[in-house]
Amino acid sequence: MLIFGCQKKVDEVTEIQEYTGPIAEIGNGITFYSDSAIVKMKMEAPKQLVFGSGDREFPEGLFMEFFDIDGNPTSTLKADYCYYTQKDDLYKATGNVVIQDIETNERLDTEELFFDRKNGDVFTDKFVRIEKDGELHVGDGLEAKQDFSYWKILNSKGTISLDE
Repeated sequence: MLIFGCQKKVDEVTEIQEYTGPIAEIGNGITFYSDSAIVKMKMEAPKQLVFGSGDREFPEGLFMEFFDIDGNPTSTLKADYCYYTQKDDLYKATGNVVIQDIETNERLDTEELFFDRKNGDVFTDKFVRIEKDGELHVGDGLEAKQDFSYWKILNSKGTISLDE
């Protein structure tokens, strides 16, 4: 009888589910990303969850600042929520997503945006609003460089001239 009792407990142990939740939680974290000892990006988040796969979740939003080769800030990205997938090296920002070009003061607003860190590209298929040089451009879908040196609305809905 004792042998059967032990056997049942061994079977119960094999049915335990693998833990898929976060393995670390970071509060008010600041992260710098560099390439060849040159800082390319600074990221601030009030809360960051790190998973065993290397993925990261920013449930309370994040703020990113991008820099040129001389260390000068070129653009910023702000979002209400973000999820980073390590396998694809891809950020998915949602909520109130805003990209601001510091030099030209161009501004992009959308509800969802993907940032491919490896290539420095941003894209979406959602509605976008871009304010540039006294004009407002709106449409669905966007392809752009992270520094906003190039951008294209894929399905333009129109351009409006903004009066002072």
